[in-house]
Amino acid sequence: MKRLPDFVRYQLPALAWMILIFVLSSVPGSTLSHFEFPLAHEIAHIVLYASLYFLAYLALRHQNRISFLSTYRITGAFIIVAVYGASDEFHQSFTPGRSPEFKDFLIDVAAAAVILLFVSIAERNAVRQER
Repeated sequence: MKRLPDFVRYQLPALAWMILIFVLSSVPGSTLSHFEFPLAHEIAHIVLYASLYFLAYLALRHQNRISFLSTYRITGAFIIVAVYGASDEFHQSFTPGRSPEFKDFLIDVAAAAVILLFVSIAERNAVRQER
């Protein structure tokens, strides 16, 4: 079996996930009310943005064109999530029945921060094991 190019394996999933978030943010608010259960909105933000952080981290870790990006992949992935989360809230201001919520942005960033912590610990442990 032929090995997939790094772009397809690492960068494309992050981009596809961003497109998924954009599409979900484009759904009018009235359509979403049928699927509501306690904390559904918050759980959706946590899952979407924690996953986005991890995918962005992998994309930066496995890119080899700009060494700065792979060197600062942990922080870079966090910045990507924060900027994308803010832009997503702005995007929702144009979607009928939806509105930008600062609370949602904070949930997005908090979810990314939790995964950032786990990734930092995992990388630190990997470096220790190499020694």
